[in-house]
Amino acid sequence: MASTLVHLLILFGGFGQLWSFSPRYTSFNTVQGRHKSQLGAGSSVGEEEGIISVSIQKRFPDATPEQARDAWMDYHWKKGGGLPILIVSSDESPKERTILPTLMKEQLLDDEVEENQEDQSHVVEISYKVTDAGPLFPGIIPDTHSANVTFEYTNQATVMNWDVSFETTKFYTLYEAVTQWTVGTAATTVEECLTLPRRLNVKTVIDDDIDPFLARKECLEFVWASGGGLPLIPPIPFGDILEEGGGSARRNLLRIPPLITESIVDTATTEKQTSFQYQLNRPGLTTFPFLLHTHIGNVSFTSTAQGLAIDWEVEIRPYQIMQPIVEKLVEMTVSTLVRNLRVKLLEPDAVVLIKPPRGNANLSMGLEEFGKVSKSSWLGGVLESHLSDVRSTKDQTLSLIQPWTWGRSGEGDELDIVQYQWTGGQSVEEDV
Repeated sequence: MASTLVHLLILFGGFGQLWSFSPRYTSFNTVQGRHKSQLGAGSSVGEEEGIISVSIQKRFPDATPEQARDAWMDYHWKKGGGLPILIVSSDESPKERTILPTLMKEQLLDDEVEENQEDQSHVVEISYKVTDAGPLFPGIIPDTHSANVTFEYTNQATVMNWDVSFETTKFYTLYEAVTQWTVGTAATTVEECLTLPRRLNVKTVIDDDIDPFLARKECLEFVWASGGGLPLIPPIPFGDILEEGGGSARRNLLRIPPLITESIVDTATTEKQTSFQYQLNRPGLTTFPFLLHTHIGNVSFTSTAQGLAIDWEVEIRPYQIMQPIVEKLVEMTVSTLVRNLRVKLLEPDAVVLIKPPRGNANLSMGLEEFGKVSKSSWLGGVLESHLSDVRSTKDQTLSLIQPWTWGRSGEGDELDIVQYQWTGGQSVEEDV
């Protein structure tokens, strides 16, 4: 779920934060991320042929070998490991994949599990090979590629060792650099996907006796199916219509821009509470600027003594280099949607008039209004705030370069009608 708000944020300073962080993949010299390249027999530094050998090591303190192996399968083998590639595979041959646009083909070999009772070590191993290097990598000698990934539990952590080697008759330096970068990037992606997710919790209470079942239905139709009043192209729904409390909403959506597909993965209903859970399907480079490995959200509506409580929780694993920007985008988007939903539930048919500038009869052309927009939209919130703005001309002018303050904005503190907070998060179950 995205907003023009977030794109404006990037234009007005978001990238300033990005450059203050170190590049994501710059060194492999530490225990957590090191590589080594070895020349084969008969080759030298100046030659362009020989055996290329690259090794990457990562340490995962919060994962078992099986969990690390599953993350490698889910986020590297199936999704591309954070690289600018697309993976093509079939249910009939899940151990084979084609990498686009290079057309390289790889085959996954059988994995193994070894346990040593003496030192209580625990090792899970995966092997794969390149069966066809494709037209973009000439010189790689067929049937020389081998790759082995081991996940060993030792010293209260799982250590991943990823070793790749192959022979080439040309472009040694180029292929060595490409292999170091691709394997290193994929290893870092696995590492980031095994960290505890960041959690955003957005809460608000509506002082009104609103049925939680009707509130969920309105949310699914207004926010999920119609975009929640954000100034974007309406989402494209597909899939089956939700059976439980979804009204006309369908299970899946495509949002443009960016190229995000989302799905409702679960709904729940009790006497005083309703909820639904959704996820972004295969987020990655195509969902820029929302560069995420995982994104799953849960929205609940609870009848309380104070009124209807809305609790929107999001758990994400962003690309490390983009974390401050992604978190701000998610925070702004979700808080805006919750504010718009409040208005939709309390004033479903309310509108805001588009009026000419105050005190300027020349621009009014004798009209009292130029049109109207829904009050529950982001633009409606901006216009409503502008019409009630009593700040000085100087303060209003300064706000023009602070788009994150437009509309129904707030600090998320205890004085705000919508409160939000980031925490370290906890492990969540996600369909991959």
